Amino acid sequence: MTKDCSGSQYDTMMRIMGAMIYENGLRISHMKSLVKQGNSTSFPVPSMPTTAAPQQQTALPVSPPTRMMPKRHPTQQAQQAQKAASRPKSGEKPRTSISKELEALLDSSRYTASSISGDDLHHIIGLYGSSVEDIFEPGAGQMWMLEEAEHVSSAFFLQILTKAVIDFDLPAFRQQADTVCRRHENLRSAFVCHGVEHPWRVVLRDRHPEINCFDLSDLSMGEFDERIQKLMEADRQRGFDLERDPLLRINIYKSCEKDTYAIIISQPHVNSDGTSLGLLFNDLFIGYVLDMNGIDKQIETQSYQEYAQHLSNVDTKGELGFWKTYLADTVADQLLPGQQPSELDYDIAALPVPFGEEAQQALKDAQRTYRVTQFTLLQGLWGIMCARLKGRHQIVFGAITSGRDAQVGDSMRLAGGFVNALPVKVAFAEGDSLADFLRRLQGEFARCMANSHCSPGQIRKALGREEPVFSHILNNHNFARPKSSGGFSQGGFTGIKMLGGDVYDNLSADLCVYFTDVEGGPGCRYVYNGRAFSSEVIQLLSHYFADMLAALPNLGDDATIAALPSFDASGILSAESARHIEQVRIAEALKAHPVFQGADDEELLALAERSRLAHYPADAIIVARDELPKEMPILLNGRVYHYTQARDGWENPLRLLKEGDILSYSVLFEGQRTSDLIVNNRNEATVIWLPKTELLDFLAAHPAGMIEIARRLHSDKRVYARLWTNAE
Repeated sequence: MTKDCSGSQYDTMMRIMGAMIYENGLRISHMKSLVKQGNSTSFPVPSMPTTAAPQQQTALPVSPPTRMMPKRHPTQQAQQAQKAASRPKSGEKPRTSISKELEALLDSSRYTASSISGDDLHHIIGLYGSSVEDIFEPGAGQMWMLEEAEHVSSAFFLQILTKAVIDFDLPAFRQQADTVCRRHENLRSAFVCHGVEHPWRVVLRDRHPEINCFDLSDLSMGEFDERIQKLMEADRQRGFDLERDPLLRINIYKSCEKDTYAIIISQPHVNSDGTSLGLLFNDLFIGYVLDMNGIDKQIETQSYQEYAQHLSNVDTKGELGFWKTYLADTVADQLLPGQQPSELDYDIAALPVPFGEEAQQALKDAQRTYRVTQFTLLQGLWGIMCARLKGRHQIVFGAITSGRDAQVGDSMRLAGGFVNALPVKVAFAEGDSLADFLRRLQGEFARCMANSHCSPGQIRKALGREEPVFSHILNNHNFARPKSSGGFSQGGFTGIKMLGGDVYDNLSADLCVYFTDVEGGPGCRYVYNGRAFSSEVIQLLSHYFADMLAALPNLGDDATIAALPSFDASGILSAESARHIEQVRIAEALKAHPVFQGADDEELLALAERSRLAHYPADAIIVARDELPKEMPILLNGRVYHYTQARDGWENPLRLLKEGDILSYSVLFEGQRTSDLIVNNRNEATVIWLPKTELLDFLAAHPAGMIEIARRLHSDKRVYARLWTNAE
């Protein structure tokens, strides 16, 4: 047994090595042609181990192997018996032919998105078969997220944590979760983005949630609480495969206290939002409580069809005309100073910055003085700061809207992904009155809200641009987090007591500035892509914005924009050079590794330039089960655990891996998916990720490196076989 390579694959690799050595003294280029059969591609969001029930999809029966026997022609008596068996019995309806069933499935008029093309419908039925219940066109916000997902590997993320003292019955809880999924069609949805003309949301007849269970009862409650926060972050890093994965994931963690659990519910933002989380929480937990007390909670079935009909009547052409006029005088370059867009996987990082008491009071006073909302005030200050850093007086950023139209009465009772990002233009002159500027900005934002049914991609195309309309977004959180101290306690019911919880809302743009709760009070949370921004750049932006807020108390009613502090972008541009330090660090680590010994510094720097460093907090998942990797991970520092899954669904640690260990060999085998789980269970771990193509090119030029990999595979096989035997 090896980490990610079965015994047969290991033996195959060893035979290949032996043949090459025998034929021509390590012709590694031939090895490359055997191992690398082409660059496979897959949806960029990884999948993970699951204890969910299998999806009900049609599969071809697999017959057991049989001996080769001469074919016998049936006797006349046998032929008559077969004909008799094929006739329908008395009162039995004739069997429907497969062709008629397929013809019904391929009838586009049975789906809400009746305009779907025949090719797209064939592709979707080929994926899900008779499980398809309905097909919808994605909403504007969903299209925005799917457009972004083409460039980053992590999905837009939404998450809720619930801590509870609960008489936990896993089968009963799973049954309640299945019931909730049957009632809310968004929880049975998949998004098909590849092999079709444009994305579609497909509602399946039966899709079970993914439920994972972990035992953390060896930790104290203080350690448990800290660990849960890190687990939430690790689960967000994992993401979703929108086409393959169940889009509701529930992770359950057992604590050391009797019947006390932490339950983390995760969903991709494209399929849910804050309002939907509230609906899910009520139906899942209140329904479970009632069921445990012998009461059947009637969960009303909700359908998206009426809202889809409303969207089909929206004048999208007229709205696009508004956006063309509104953004006509904007420039294409909306990148922030220090921002370097990357095609590599999204490396999520965050910087929370609470507002001090003085800043909080300054915001309240400014709202009263200028008679605008707090979000308008924050938008204006942020826009002025960023435009000046670009050396101009105009900038465009995205702002989040709920996307639920009041014209549809039941829109607040629907579960699904509705939020959208609207372009907001901040344009000013230094001599403008600050009060007039803010009121004008508030009026323009209201007009933007009235034209909110277009995705940023549609607006970009209407403007005839290749570049995105905006490069970062602002999000003003307006839903409350669950209260602690028994805020969810259920009176006379027995079996569950809620202890509190937390909510996390993550939008995966290069930079998302959340105006939200930070450390118990108002503040900013800068969530950014570490491949696009360095931490030094984000820290400078946060310092500059704090200075903007600090200037508010010194401004009078008649203050001009020129009275606000201005900043030089040279500090940000110099901080950007820190990115080179990462490449040097990778090259130095590779030089000390046995696989890469013998290479000169220029070769290692070239490989490091295409590689990346990733930092994982405690409990972060580094290598997930059933991934199709594009990179090979090497542990740079830290200690991580290799987990294997037991028959009862619990993850059990098998081996502790140390610095310098190769965590997965799957990238070396075409089509090989990872088989086990690698998790950082201690302090922060750092991993070097080496891209597949460049790695194979390097090994082709350095056969000693391939020999070292083969030696490590052989050693790991023996170690894991011994550990597995002892565990049994």
